Amino acid sequence: MLLLLPGHAADPPAVQANPNQEALTGELDEQQQLAIKNAVFDPAGRMLTITGRHFGTGRLPRVKLDGKTLSLRRFGGERLVTDTLPKSIEPGIYRLEVISGEDRTRFDSIRVSIGAEPSSQPEGATEDPMQKNRMTILDQAGDVGWDTSIAIGSDGLPLITYVDYSNRDLKAAHCVDHACSSAAINVLDAVGDVGWSNAVSAGSGSLPVISYFDESNQDLKLVFCHDPACTDTSTSRVDHEGQVGQHTAIAIGVDGQPIIAYYDMSQGDLKVARCRDPICSAVDLHPVDVAGDVGWHAAITIGLDGRPVISYFDVERRDLRVALCLDVDCASAMVKSLDSGGVGLGTSLAIGQDGLPVIAYWDFVNDDLKVAHCDAPDCSAVTLTSVDRAGAVGASPALAIGKDGLPIIAYHDQVNNDLKVAHCNDPACRSATTAVADRVGEVGQHAAIAVGADGLPIISYYDATQRALKVLHCGNPACNFPGDGDG
Repeated sequence: MLLLLPGHAADPPAVQANPNQEALTGELDEQQQLAIKNAVFDPAGRMLTITGRHFGTGRLPRVKLDGKTLSLRRFGGERLVTDTLPKSIEPGIYRLEVISGEDRTRFDSIRVSIGAEPSSQPEGATEDPMQKNRMTILDQAGDVGWDTSIAIGSDGLPLITYVDYSNRDLKAAHCVDHACSSAAINVLDAVGDVGWSNAVSAGSGSLPVISYFDESNQDLKLVFCHDPACTDTSTSRVDHEGQVGQHTAIAIGVDGQPIIAYYDMSQGDLKVARCRDPICSAVDLHPVDVAGDVGWHAAITIGLDGRPVISYFDVERRDLRVALCLDVDCASAMVKSLDSGGVGLGTSLAIGQDGLPVIAYWDFVNDDLKVAHCDAPDCSAVTLTSVDRAGAVGASPALAIGKDGLPIIAYHDQVNNDLKVAHCNDPACRSATTAVADRVGEVGQHAAIAVGADGLPIISYYDATQRALKVLHCGNPACNFPGDGDG
């Protein structure tokens, strides 16, 4: 979800039609499949020999060992040999990265052992797939990948919705496998300037439903998918009373009907739309919080009692707030301020394994990633933790509960323009291990996260360098490499 809806004053350059686009896309897809097969350490010469595929034949690849750039002695399309390693690199396990391509778009990494013996695997051994994060560019037709949202569909596959900024359309990418190695792309709505603040909900027994803001008409809209891939859809204008529909969030209620939290800009209120049937032909609209200017950056989930819980930003007080709905329709709610003093932009919410709400958000005064954990069902007690304080971090946080029962958060490092991940060490996230998940180019904005059917986190986000939609499939529940943590 965007921190602020963009004012569209400065549009990106127009995308020129290319008659050879299909051929170029196929060629690019092949080039992107850089892979490291093996890395062998020679203790005598203190060199690494790296074998793989598609290292490139033009610009010299960049090779890094735990972030330190290594110089190359020999370079070939499927074989790289480094110069003598610096003496500062002592025996141990390191992360080896190869970054290639004329525009540095191809990337792979593995763990490698630096020691007294060669690090080649025994014959017949296979690499542990739980040790590798995989990054894929899914769509780069123009400037795409803004405002991403992700859910795991009833078919067990990830579905990503996002804004095509070049055309101001709402699009969806339906992944072909758990790792989202590729995806089928569909345009969901192309009428006017649409798709902002989109949020998707899907899951067992339900087809995807997407809420979003129609900026042309200043309305809240929904797309209903009639299949898991969203190839067949219908749209509905849910609320058009004034300027409504920014900062949307969506969940499926206990009765299987969608419920949407959003911002009513005309009134400055947090509002809820409760669908009375699966296609929202009948809907109840309720103001939830009307105290000042409230409702930015809303997130919604369903509590264990079946009642919705909503986190959001209070613009006037600059607080993080939570609305605990008193019924399944959220016709009324108990509202609380959880944190104050310039906090609460970009909220993301889930119900933890302990059954209590946990919220990730940005402390924009201190430029920190923070987490609020309700220590009671009514949030009468709360634990507040600054999870990451390194530099300027925490914008666009996205939170999910991992297979291990612990919160995992994807967010943006604003200084280094990286995608980072924080894996909490306990359900309240009193401490966490942080890691850089993607540092190739300017990446990490507009992040969204879900836990796949394979039990591993998957993150969608915007690659500003490529102006592309990108996805990262984590190789382990913490989405890092052993020894990769910052904290």
